[in-house]
Amino acid sequence: MRLNHDLLVLDLEATSNQSTAAERPAVQTNNYIIEIGAALLDRELKLVDTFQRLVRPEEPITPFITEITSITPEMCADQPLWKDVAPEFEAWVALRCGNVKRARLAAWGTYFDIPLLRRVYARYGRPFPFPGTSVDVKTLALLWAALSGRRTDKLGVDAVAAAMGIRPEGRYHRALTDATTEARILQRVCADLENGFFAPGPPGKPRPYFRVEKAA
Repeated sequence: MRLNHDLLVLDLEATSNQSTAAERPAVQTNNYIIEIGAALLDRELKLVDTFQRLVRPEEPITPFITEITSITPEMCADQPLWKDVAPEFEAWVALRCGNVKRARLAAWGTYFDIPLLRRVYARYGRPFPFPGTSVDVKTLALLWAALSGRRTDKLGVDAVAAAMGIRPEGRYHRALTDATTEARILQRVCADLENGFFAPGPPGKPRPYFRVEKAA
């Protein structure tokens, strides 16, 4: 399988207005990035490089977030703000892709990480440098689960990775661990779609699909 662009699999850890696991705010807020992890896949979905940085937020890291992520306020106290991490991150992408616009963002559900990234860019008055299109790895994982006869609920990164036999290289809910695991899930989904779920077709042409029926 070959794409026309690189994929930047992104994971963010963030602040929250929730103080403890028992507390349930009426409106959940996640205002600041406290860690970014990224895994860059080339057009053939091979891992090129990874990126990880802790980020100092401009609001407290609550015990709830520390419990989930293991990231403490002390760990971020001397780290740069996002306005200083962003240029480094963009330069890292540009060096490997030639241009930031050539990379497509991918995330586990595009409802959290990418909107948060956009908000934080806007908060610091920086233009959002990435293309508007993105890949939802969670949706592709759901497709993989359905086509392979597995359950399609409770599709957390850890559950899907376990079903695929993928072991995390670190602790879940740390940005780099989640990003690299999501990248490996994406690789597996694409490999299985190419090799197992679709019939071969003429080179460069769309591949016809086929259905596998249970015997009566």
